[in-house]
Amino acid sequence: MNTSNPRHEMTRDQVLVAYAADQIARTSLSQDDFAQALNRALYQKCPRKAAAERVPDFESDELKSDGGEYLKAAGRWLKRVQRLLGGDQELPAWMEEAWVAALEPEWRERCINELADRYGLLGARAAGVVGCPVSAFGQLVAGIGQAVERCSAVLADGKIDENDLPDLPGAIDQLLLVESKSFEMRRRMENELAVHTGGSPLVLVR
Repeated sequence: MNTSNPRHEMTRDQVLVAYAADQIARTSLSQDDFAQALNRALYQKCPRKAAAERVPDFESDELKSDGGEYLKAAGRWLKRVQRLLGGDQELPAWMEEAWVAALEPEWRERCINELADRYGLLGARAAGVVGCPVSAFGQLVAGIGQAVERCSAVLADGKIDENDLPDLPGAIDQLLLVESKSFEMRRRMENELAVHTGGSPLVLVR
């Protein structure tokens, strides 16, 4: 029985690219939308490095005041991002945090979970972000349903082997999502119990 995770054979940058590509394929957002989101994230996360690497600043007075140059810069930037998405150019490490931040929430959380899983960790929400417990529970229930569907396809013949390779990444992603939401709900309950029984709230170590 082969239970290895084929996604772990991918390099870290390939995982990042895979999530962006999946988002583009499954939503109405285009490559251009992702390129613009990445651009904004880069200037929020590492503006000096972005400028040094000739990433256009679309919020700069220089580009805002010149429509022609703005369009040229946007075109060049889109081609640069397309090369990253297509694997023609390697995704540099300094872009990683901004790349993850540029993903839509569902893909961002799944990507963070997978990257954390490579170190044997559970993904966590950003510090200071308090999620709605009812919403988290709803996402957990929905995630369980999708996990059952994905895992049923894998286990249709009663085993996990090389024949299941096409279905394994999706099943693993859903199981990671369920693990994350279960952990989030359990930790909120444990914290509330600790507060009212004289204990100390438990804190996620990121």
